[in-house]
Amino acid sequence: MDALMNSTPPLGGKPETMTSLEIAEVVNSRHDKVKQSIERLADRGAIQLPPMGEVKNHLGQSVQVYTVGERDSYVVVAQLSPEFTARLVDYWQTHRALPPQLPTTAEAFANAFRLLADSERRQAQQAAEMKYVSTRIDIIEQQAPLKAKPQNAETRSEVRIRMNRLYGLSGPIVDTVLDHQAYGIRPFGMVKNSHEDAQGSSYGVYWIRDISALFKKFVGECRPHSETMVRHDIIARPFKVSQPLKS
Repeated sequence: MDALMNSTPPLGGKPETMTSLEIAEVVNSRHDKVKQSIERLADRGAIQLPPMGEVKNHLGQSVQVYTVGERDSYVVVAQLSPEFTARLVDYWQTHRALPPQLPTTAEAFANAFRLLADSERRQAQQAAEMKYVSTRIDIIEQQAPLKAKPQNAETRSEVRIRMNRLYGLSGPIVDTVLDHQAYGIRPFGMVKNSHEDAQGSSYGVYWIRDISALFKKFVGECRPHSETMVRHDIIARPFKVSQPLKS
C-alpha cells in the first residue's frame, strides 16, 4: 500500500483509472479474485466491463489487468471488501493533483452500495420477467391441442352418457355440475378434432378418475325430496337419481 501511495503522478497529472492489480493491493486480495469480481459485476450490469491492459508486477512479470475508472473502483471494493473503503479514498486523494473534489468515504460508498442495490433490483426484475415468460410458455403448451384423446380421458358427451348410466342423471344436470363454480372442474386439455368437417376445431377432455370422484361427491350430497326425487343446493328443481341415497 505504501508503494501505491508513493507513486504519485507528475504535477498536474490526474489519472482517472486504476488497475485491478492496484485494487487487489488496496484490499489485500488475490488479483484473480478481483478480476473475477469485476467480471461478475459487469455481467450484472453494475459496472461496465473495463478494458484489458498489461503491466509489470513487483517481480517484473507481465500481468494482464483490467483498467478501472474511479466510479467503478468504488463499486468493486464495496463488493469485495467494504472494510477497505477508506483506503481506496486515500488512494484517489494521493493520486490526484486536485483532491478537494473527491467525495468523502461515506459519500463514495453510499453511492457504491446504491449502485449494487440497483443492480440486484434489476436482476430480480429480470428473473421475475423470465419466470413470467416461462409460465406463459407452459400455459401455451398446455393449451396446445392434443393430437388424440388419452385412453383414460373422456369428452363431455361421454361424461353425460356415463353419469346417466351410473346415476340416472340427465344431461342438463351433468352440465350444471361440470360448470358450477362450487365444483368447477375444467378440461385438462383440448383435443384436435380430426374429422374432415371439423375445420380445425378442438374439444375438451376430462380425466375419468376426476369425473368419477366429482359425481360420487355430488350424488352423496343430494337430499331426499320425495320417493323418486332428490334435491341439491346447486340445482334449482328436484331431479332423479337412480341410486338410493343414504337416509
